[in-house]
Amino acid sequence: MLFQIAWRNIWRNTSRSLVVVSSIIIGIWAGIFILSFSWGLYKNNINESVYKQLSHIQIHNPDFKQENDPKFTIPNSDSILKQLESDNRIASVSSRVIATGMITSTTTASGVTIYGINPVSETNQIGLDQNLIEGVYFGSGKDNEILIGQKLAKKHKLKLKSKVVLTFTNVNSEIVSAAFRVGGIYRSKNISLDEVNVYVKQEHLRELLDLKPSETNEIAILIKDEEQLDSITNYSKTLVPNAKVEDWRQLAPELDLIIESFNLYTYIISGLILLALTFGIVNTMLMSVLERIRELGMLMAIGLNKRKIFFMIMLETIYLTLMGCPIGLLMGWLTVTILGRTGIDISMFSEGLASYGFSSMIYPALDQEKYMIIVTMCLITAILSAIYPAYKALQLNPSEAIRKI
Repeated sequence: MLFQIAWRNIWRNTSRSLVVVSSIIIGIWAGIFILSFSWGLYKNNINESVYKQLSHIQIHNPDFKQENDPKFTIPNSDSILKQLESDNRIASVSSRVIATGMITSTTTASGVTIYGINPVSETNQIGLDQNLIEGVYFGSGKDNEILIGQKLAKKHKLKLKSKVVLTFTNVNSEIVSAAFRVGGIYRSKNISLDEVNVYVKQEHLRELLDLKPSETNEIAILIKDEEQLDSITNYSKTLVPNAKVEDWRQLAPELDLIIESFNLYTYIISGLILLALTFGIVNTMLMSVLERIRELGMLMAIGLNKRKIFFMIMLETIYLTLMGCPIGLLMGWLTVTILGRTGIDISMFSEGLASYGFSSMIYPALDQEKYMIIVTMCLITAILSAIYPAYKALQLNPSEAIRKI
């Protein structure tokens, strides 16, 4: 009987009930949208870092990352690359020769990291050819061609075919200077790296560094299925037992921290939205109780105990929440699904976003687990919000409540 009474009570004032249901719908939808947008932003940054900069796995000489000296190499890299390329779990593999030095133009000089790359294999790794805004991707056929970032080009006032000089130390601790011609200018989604990373042909840089043909400083691996990351990492360690093998979580712990802390963000963001919703529910249910003081007094007088009165008011709130939750979930899911395909263009902020490695096109996304967290928190909020109005109802004196006008 209480279930029927509670259901009828919420429709005694249809407008007020619909306002509460609408508040719940909007609250759940807003929570889902904000979380999906935030995760889409972070996921874009993670994917950009993994697929365009770090790769899933990197292999180095154990001393290379500490000393940052090109003399610490991975020997027999050619045979290692062949074994990795033959593994069908791996999407692509590339080797890199890396040196830290100075780039000098006619206007100024600045520090850079010089990457000696294989132009063919790197098209599947960092996709540098797709980021070119001027020139051709190592199209001249000359060994002294260099690709530089747009921000670095502006800083040095460089154009295509401009001459620059790279100065660095070879493996014999000798200072080497070599002239290069700008063959292309690129712009990635992380302009802070565009200012410090330059790319040249691997064989030419290897000769300048006085390295052997089979020596390299870094092997980068992209895999097909990230669930196999740990197994491929362990496999790589068996191939190169004396090298340091790291996955992207170890290479960039701040990215892993983003994933781990996102659950906390879920609770914080959802909690803030539901906190605002709490005041709306409390206010509505309290008004409902105060309007029915005489009725509640009559129910108490004819024998309805306080436990049932409390349960009835709680049921009213739960009914309103159960009506709003599915609709809010559906609206949130549809919004994430549609915008996850079309994306949200925030190109007006592209310069600021690019400086932190974020794309101007955001694709909202959200795991099913987060939907359940939001719904659970919404139900808990509704129950907690009903406690105070129900408590106020229990404080009524039946004899006084009946005489209430």
